[in-house]
Amino acid sequence: MVCGRSLVKNGRHRSGTQRWRCPSCGASSVRRRPDVTRREQLRQFVTWLVGKHTQAEIDGTASGRTFRRHTMWCWDIEPRLAPATTIHHAILVDGIWISGWCLLIAQSDTGHVLAWQWSGGESVAAWKALLTQVAAPGVLVSDGGTGIPTALGMCWPETKHQRCLFHLQMRVSRHLTMNPRTDAGRALRGLVMKLSSVHDEDAAIVWQIQLDEWWRAFGHLTKERTLLRNGQFGFTHDRLRKAWLLVRGVVRNNTLFTYVTYGNPRTTSPLEGVSIVRSVRSSAATAG
Repeated sequence: MVCGRSLVKNGRHRSGTQRWRCPSCGASSVRRRPDVTRREQLRQFVTWLVGKHTQAEIDGTASGRTFRRHTMWCWDIEPRLAPATTIHHAILVDGIWISGWCLLIAQSDTGHVLAWQWSGGESVAAWKALLTQVAAPGVLVSDGGTGIPTALGMCWPETKHQRCLFHLQMRVSRHLTMNPRTDAGRALRGLVMKLSSVHDEDAAIVWQIQLDEWWRAFGHLTKERTLLRNGQFGFTHDRLRKAWLLVRGVVRNNTLFTYVTYGNPRTTSPLEGVSIVRSVRSSAATAG
């Protein structure tokens, strides 16, 4: 520092930082590591951003003013992920609404966030913008949202599609309610809920046979019409019809039992909630 000689270790600062001292002139100093400081500030910022602690709790003060001053620069970070060039067996995609914006996320079957895309909704253009960031996988697992089939055919025409069984079960339950009043509704919902126990080809064949039996027994109800108060005819069992058309469409599109043949995940559950936190943290760390 002063005389140009090498420094030697000289104890530690009260904060734990290593002290250095010149044995010739006695000048002392500590080594500054702005990169380590900024990394810690970024870690605290992300902890506050995705966690439940207040700013004051993070920095240990009464007002959190120190935290805001130290992490002010973090707001200017624009996280980016490196291009996903690895080809994965299966990729899970889903859209999550956050403060009026839709966040589309693509995650590998091993749990790594590959890409994301902010958009105003789950449109074909938004899904195309997401899929073009990732190499085409063998199977795409989705909740069957709007625009996915079209975008999939345009971007990854050779990729197989798996409809998330959990979302399918929830949508059918939304149409029929958790406790359907009719025998047809109870039978159809019970059949859909049995999908969770289908793990091989034989069980899948049995399930489809049972679906055909349901149609022969109750299919006529989905076509019945009633004269409504407005003078127009409408479907008598509209909710039952919607649930049936949903299940029939998934079966006809061959997106129900893709996992039986290709061994891919059958739900997008790993993407729910925790993936947002993981993607924010990983991208923020990369940006830092």
